[in-house]
Amino acid sequence: MQIKGKVAIVTGGAGALGQAMVRALLEKEAKVCVFDIHSGRGAEVQTELQNQFGANNVSFSICDVTDDKGFKDAFDGVVAQHGKVDIMVNNAAIVDERGDIDRVLLVNLGGTIRGSNLAIKHMRRDEGGQGGIVINVSSIGGFTPFHALPSYVATKHGITGFTRSWAANPHLETLGLRFGQLCPTFFNSFIVPDVEKQMLYGKEHMDKDHANGNQDPKDIAAGLIEILEDDDSNGVLLHSHPVDGSRRVTIQVADEST
Repeated sequence: MQIKGKVAIVTGGAGALGQAMVRALLEKEAKVCVFDIHSGRGAEVQTELQNQFGANNVSFSICDVTDDKGFKDAFDGVVAQHGKVDIMVNNAAIVDERGDIDRVLLVNLGGTIRGSNLAIKHMRRDEGGQGGIVINVSSIGGFTPFHALPSYVATKHGITGFTRSWAANPHLETLGLRFGQLCPTFFNSFIVPDVEKQMLYGKEHMDKDHANGNQDPKDIAAGLIEILEDDDSNGVLLHSHPVDGSRRVTIQVADEST
């Protein structure tokens, strides 16, 4: 895909990884709409990025990805402003292992499915759309276990199953759709202190299991651009190494018949 001139939505776009992906898209001259539930941080991000990239190229909408009507209204607002959505990045996620498990499911897995379905309905060519790409942000926990965050990992496994199932659809060429998934390890973010509090085991387990260190969100964002620009990447799950972002492992979607 030629990213220049395309219209993208990034949920959780005011977070650390979200901002990195928004910047990466803006640097490729896309028009980017930041969706986030945090109004104050979202407004700050909008002001900063509009000053750098131009007021017409970036916007912010308050969006709770668990709210069907609110999510649809925000999505429809982007279509009304730009006429289309070409790229949907479902990135919003929370960790609350010791607290509200239902909300973890609703945000992480439900929000991803909800955002994907909005984009699919809008993009699919057989219903008048122009085609497009859906990128879901999962985790290394989307294909490997992590004993300290089992509920969180379950949502990320669900995202992997959802993404791979759509990517295996034999009618994608007719629909004009493509799917991909990012699977980062831990990265520096606004929720890292909460992760340590919510884990079923202590920080010492996190240190042991993630001895390679945290990823730089910029490296993860580079993976997003890599998938978008590779027209043959349907069904790729891209996992970046936490230290050397250039070392990536790709897992191609399996055929449904296997």
